[in-house]
Amino acid sequence: MDKNFYNILKDLGLNEEEARVYAALLELGPSIVTPVASLAKVNRTTCYNILESLVNKKMASKASYRGKLSYSAEDPTRLVSNLEEEKKQLEVTLQKAKAFEPELTRRYTQKYTKPIIKYVEGLDGIIELYEDSLRCVDKKEGLRAYTSLRDLREELGPYPDQYFAERTRRGIPIRSMVPDTEFGKDVKRKSKEFLREVRLLPKDKFDFSPEIYLYDNKLSVMSFKEKFGFLLESKEIVDALKIAWQLAWERAAEYDKDIKID
Repeated sequence: MDKNFYNILKDLGLNEEEARVYAALLELGPSIVTPVASLAKVNRTTCYNILESLVNKKMASKASYRGKLSYSAEDPTRLVSNLEEEKKQLEVTLQKAKAFEPELTRRYTQKYTKPIIKYVEGLDGIIELYEDSLRCVDKKEGLRAYTSLRDLREELGPYPDQYFAERTRRGIPIRSMVPDTEFGKDVKRKSKEFLREVRLLPKDKFDFSPEIYLYDNKLSVMSFKEKFGFLLESKEIVDALKIAWQLAWERAAEYDKDIKID
């Protein structure tokens, strides 16, 4: 068997020795262990274990012949079936993990009460902070935000639209104060579609450029101008900032009612 064939078998889930033993079975046909071990260049005891592993993976079968075990290779397309079964099992496991994620986060938050600061750089780091907000536990309160005056799509390409859709799919609402720009108006027009409540602010007075999110016990700050961000976890500090945000939110209602979006 050529090296490319071994590599294909390994890419499809067999380890080095399993690939050699399986290839030997294909070449020999039904065989006892000794010829297989010789052709595959593994010792006889190891070959038994590998053959049993292939049987468990349904890549080989065994039968007793005159008191000796004989092994045969199964159809190589069985590898595809094995991968499909693994994919189904992974999907089930993934759904269980997603369902349990809020409880895991709650227990983590309760355990680690010491303030934590995480610093990130570059657009990839900023995206990492956005992804963290998708793990918001308190979906009743959701996210409180000061939204950048910049069109996020100019900075992050298609990611913002993907993020908005995923946040909505997870049922995480957001209340946001946004400068009165075309981007801000577009954000407000699509509020219902994306579980969003927006209050527009005069951009000549409130032209903040960072994105600032408050949720659970977390403060997330993302600077597109300076290409960095940080995440602070502290119940005491975040609770105080939520009060300040609420004061600003109530005042923002006065500005918002005077701004036309059409």
